[in-house]
Amino acid sequence: MTPNAKPIVLYVEDDADTFKLAQLRLQARYELISATSDRQACEVLSTKGTELFAVLMDIELQGSQMDGLALVKVIRGMTPKSSLPSWAQSLPPLPHLPIIVMTAYVTRYSEAEVKTVGANHFLTKPIDFMRLNLALAQANIQSVMAQLARK
Repeated sequence: MTPNAKPIVLYVEDDADTFKLAQLRLQARYELISATSDRQACEVLSTKGTELFAVLMDIELQGSQMDGLALVKVIRGMTPKSSLPSWAQSLPPLPHLPIIVMTAYVTRYSEAEVKTVGANHFLTKPIDFMRLNLALAQANIQSVMAQLARK
């Protein structure tokens, strides 16, 4: 990343209006990339995974084979390659990539469940952008600490 470049955040969200709102609210600090399905998310993760600052992950993904929690498991390398769709099998694990899971279905999912599959944060919709910015700041700290630990 060049010194003046914004950190790149992948937002996996099937609702275009929700993505646009997040993009408007976060554009001063982050460059958001959109993926509207599990397949698109895996394509972005395969090509830009090591460049990403964080992933914002909606749980419910209409028209996808995998939901957001299954995608988190894939990103963390917790799913056997043989049980994945062919287009997801080549995705390398990204164990240090911060993942913030978001959902409007707060009665279906718990923070403990989301963290068990490898997510770093759990936020509810509608998005509280102060909490999201805090989670992204914490993701930055985690990223820096992981880089220092690898040196």
